[in-house]
Amino acid sequence: MKLHPFKIILWLLFAIIVLLNSIRLFIYGFVISFIIVIIDRAFFGTRKRSDRQFQNLFVGITLFFAICYTFSPFFRSIEFEISHPKWEHLQIVDISKNQSKTVYSFNKMIEKTYTTMQIHYIDTDGASQNIRRELMHYALVPIPFLFQEDVIEKELDFIHQRGVNKLIDKKSIHLYKHPHKNRYKEFKGNDAFAVRHSIGFIITMFITYILSIGLSIYVAFNYKKVMQLLRRFPKIENKLLLMFIVLLMVCYIIVGITIIHYLKFI
Repeated sequence: MKLHPFKIILWLLFAIIVLLNSIRLFIYGFVISFIIVIIDRAFFGTRKRSDRQFQNLFVGITLFFAICYTFSPFFRSIEFEISHPKWEHLQIVDISKNQSKTVYSFNKMIEKTYTTMQIHYIDTDGASQNIRRELMHYALVPIPFLFQEDVIEKELDFIHQRGVNKLIDKKSIHLYKHPHKNRYKEFKGNDAFAVRHSIGFIITMFITYILSIGLSIYVAFNYKKVMQLLRRFPKIENKLLLMFIVLLMVCYIIVGITIIHYLKFI
């Protein structure tokens, strides 16, 4: 079967997004999708639609898990406890911090701010131990000619210090130890959604900016076709074009929220 280049790009992008998080997400998506398809075929559905149904479910569920894994500290800690039941969850006694440091790119644009933290915990033998870890927040990706560097630095400092103080006050670090090796794994925070903790934020914003510009140009050159599509809504035949429009609206919303948030610090 001949694949469209656009579909190949989407599949590669899907694989990269998942692999940047955890290969276990493929397993979760496969198992859940397989169970749903089997139940549907046994009680409700037909054999003819099973392959397409499984593909859609697999991509949708796996991508959902990847987004949660990227941006949700709470989801990451829960997933780790489920997939690593033998790792020991250590008790956190106290958390202290050192001075925060800022990292700049080669063109002197701010990239991120991090703080080294001293975590005091009780090990599996009941002894008090210390371990050093870093809490990091990434800066807003600047929109050319719109964002000012000093405002971005002010915004990042506010976000970072708020996150550090919240982590220390609530002792919200989950620390795990391997049952047989001197290996540790930590998850910072209990937030259901924490965008700025992850490098995925930078990647998402770059992709959003590129899609916003690219899809806007597409709509501008196909304005009549797009308007005809909207007039036929909800009876839409061209699903690919509809996907472009929905994706464009999502990109506009993300960019709009980013700009509104940025304006709060001017």
